[in-house]
Amino acid sequence: MSSISLRGLTKRFGAVAAVQDLDLEIQEGELVTLLGPSGCGKTTTLRLIAGLEVPDAGEVLFSGRPVTALPPERRNVGIVFQSYALFPHMTVWQNVAFGLEMRRESTRLIRDRVGAILDRVQLRGLENRYPHQLSGGQQQRVALARALVMNPAVLLLDEPLANLDARLREDMRFYIRQLQREVGITTVYVTHDQAEAMVLADRIAIMRDGRLQQIGPPEEIYRRPSSAWVAEFVGLSNFIPGRVAGRENGLLVVRTAAGIFTCAGRAEAGTDVLICVRPEALRFDETYPNRLRGTVRERVYLGNLVDYRVEAPGGLVLRVQTDPSRAVAPGGTVNLSFDPSAAWAVDAREA
Repeated sequence: MSSISLRGLTKRFGAVAAVQDLDLEIQEGELVTLLGPSGCGKTTTLRLIAGLEVPDAGEVLFSGRPVTALPPERRNVGIVFQSYALFPHMTVWQNVAFGLEMRRESTRLIRDRVGAILDRVQLRGLENRYPHQLSGGQQQRVALARALVMNPAVLLLDEPLANLDARLREDMRFYIRQLQREVGITTVYVTHDQAEAMVLADRIAIMRDGRLQQIGPPEEIYRRPSSAWVAEFVGLSNFIPGRVAGRENGLLVVRTAAGIFTCAGRAEAGTDVLICVRPEALRFDETYPNRLRGTVRERVYLGNLVDYRVEAPGGLVLRVQTDPSRAVAPGGTVNLSFDPSAAWAVDAREA
């Protein structure tokens, strides 16, 4: 295993800066997801770590050792691409053994190591099948086995589940998370799927326009986003604009068109902020001190929850998600409340 350090990493393609002055530290055995919209630089970052791209500035280090000048084959990394890149004319066994054969390892070592990794990824009995005879999930596990059989110091995955259907993709998220914990390998996982990042990651690194926006554990990213953009990208959010009036009992006091609310945050008095409140944090009751009234404009039944649009004072339209046991018809007036600790103020200038 290796830790990974990215220091001042920059990569340009013509006039476009795909990655800009990126600093990132990944610990040994950690799984970090690079999350962001298309074109944010996450795949380019992965390719820079792998040595498939050469940075214009900055450096890549594995366990403190500079590898920026090393070609991919000398970095000891395993890579799983979105397309899996399996050899169609080779069997499962031959695909997994290919890298070891290129290293001219002994027949016995190849047999033992390939057999062990096929057991680990639950592909025993499928050794003689060809890729076209496998399901999407099985092909994905062959690609993982081919990368892991080389005992890499770092595992890199570039949207490996993108080609799977929704149900299989959900199952494979948990499979990859469990496998990574068993193997204990340092892993960087690229995705644009927020749910995938939440399930898999020890930490999530949010990228936008080639820059790191925020990095932290999934719960921190979700509950304490660094900006309105991050809050909106990771999950659903309501934003209540206001101005900080002061601080009380460790919480911000914010004046808004819908009333005075308290919330968590680090803003100074006089700062214009947006109070970020997740839809599930809003309650159809007066349990919490932050209270307001509104009128239900839309109601959508989604099975495990009901999604409401509620018009509140000040022209706000709030999204509220509750369990189906509470039904309010459109046109009905409701009382809403939310816990101050479940709301977070972000700078309105960074929206």
